[in-house]
Amino acid sequence: MFARSLILLVLLAGARSATVGGAKQGDGTEAQIDLPREHQLRNRGGSDGAGLCVFASLQHSAVWQDVAPLTKVFSWMFARPGGGWPEKVDQVIAAICKEQKVSPPDYLQVEGQDLEILKLACRTGRMPAVTYSMSPTGRYGGARIAHMVSVVHADDRWFAVLDNNYPGTIEWMTPAEFRSTYLGRSGQGWAIVLLAEGPPPPPRN
Repeated sequence: MFARSLILLVLLAGARSATVGGAKQGDGTEAQIDLPREHQLRNRGGSDGAGLCVFASLQHSAVWQDVAPLTKVFSWMFARPGGGWPEKVDQVIAAICKEQKVSPPDYLQVEGQDLEILKLACRTGRMPAVTYSMSPTGRYGGARIAHMVSVVHADDRWFAVLDNNYPGTIEWMTPAEFRSTYLGRSGQGWAIVLLAEGPPPPPRN
């Protein structure tokens, strides 16, 4: 029985493809979005101590896509309660834009199981902020969490995320591994996509 369990554990470990690295995967795949390290935020709490991962991820998107009203949304939230959900994001965007006397930017909030919209966003230079319920590489002790991260690569072979609890690193995973963490136990993912175009991709030989 012990030997059978050990074999199963080895097989499961071998089946895990997720890795932690940089903007280039081991097979040479380069992340579609390469946010400079100086713009990668480390998560912290709001006025009530609850985390601001939603707004750290939203600021990553805003900086990358040059959505000026939201490029300071993370620090704007320091003096306000943490936590985030779709209705709160709408309220925060409306409030910060009203304070700046500008119109809210165009954006989508998507709830469901569709990964194709995330692939399209990354392919067109946009950085989605998405729910993340567990680390495929074993971060967080393998525990389930309530978190939001930034997708920096999404295609038929690989997904990659920038986790605001681990700035400076990129977590690469298969689409199946990403689907599991994105959907979580509820079976429904939540993504925020700013519609402004990102910068043009770097030239490649």
